[in-house]
Amino acid sequence: MGTFAGRDFLTTLDFAPDEIRELVDMALDLKRGERRVSFAGRVAALLFFNPSLRTRLSCEAALARGGGTAIAVDPGKDTWSFELEPGAVMDGATQEHVRELGPVLSRMCDYIGVRKSELITSSQGTSPVTASYADLARDRFLHALAEFADVPVINLESNRFHPLQGLADRATLVEHLERPAGRKYVLTWAWHPKSLPAATPHSQLLAACDLGMDVTLLRPAGYGLEPAVVEAARERAEALGGTLEETDDQLRAFDGAHVVCAKSWGALQSYGRFEEEAHAKEALRADWIVDERKMAITDEGLFMHCLPVRRNVIATDAVLDSRRSLVVDEAENRLWTAAALFAALGED
Repeated sequence: MGTFAGRDFLTTLDFAPDEIRELVDMALDLKRGERRVSFAGRVAALLFFNPSLRTRLSCEAALARGGGTAIAVDPGKDTWSFELEPGAVMDGATQEHVRELGPVLSRMCDYIGVRKSELITSSQGTSPVTASYADLARDRFLHALAEFADVPVINLESNRFHPLQGLADRATLVEHLERPAGRKYVLTWAWHPKSLPAATPHSQLLAACDLGMDVTLLRPAGYGLEPAVVEAARERAEALGGTLEETDDQLRAFDGAHVVCAKSWGALQSYGRFEEEAHAKEALRADWIVDERKMAITDEGLFMHCLPVRRNVIATDAVLDSRRSLVVDEAENRLWTAAALFAALGED
């Protein structure tokens, strides 16, 4: 695991698929009790600009189980306003520059985690998004902090990626399929009353492609994911003998699927314009839900969702409560993959 030591973990695209597989194998060993890790004396600062349940609890629990400590910080309440611009004259709202923030946190902690997605913040009713998706996808705060920090910076979800969710999904696929390569995986868009970020589906797509699966990205017209991410995922899938196709044909996509993963995301061209998108997508509501009828044409397909899930909106009760639903296993695997990541990044 020496390839991870001291490195930032901002996206799985920064690592080769076999490196990520090694990390996942370690996580599953930890889950089975076949391996142990120690975080004695290690401290993580976790900056949550957005709400979090599974990400926060999995990171805190992973470190606590190994004797370490996680300090969760709400920048909206617990810190100053941060400046990113070089040469800024800070006589306005910002009070601390990331050039000091990174080194200071590095002196006090062994890891720095950051969850910062402007679209999530906007969906909570504060700080409306005014930038385009292209601007948001630069994830400027995350990359600036990584530049000036001297310890590993971990992306706990940004505008573009959610690599910890991708790790957990990958571990869940390996755990339940053993050899996922060549199996049919469908990442399907689902209707949601809010415009959600593309970060999670980007990382879920990469998780399946990095396992050499035959991946179908199922979405209505106008709801494609970022082309650069889709192309990178396709190249990684094909290098491992898998495929990636995009379609809006739900019956064709569900037919023979071994795994169906449901997730909603906002249309990139109208990112953050909630009222505009809500009106445009209302016609999709009735048809873009995962129900028993669709799952019946899969190959005894497993169902995945990152949680939280809106029942009978994203998926029906019957799907979520079925024996083939992996949503709780998927959530638990956030713990074990976080533990493996902290261990790998902190190796001497």
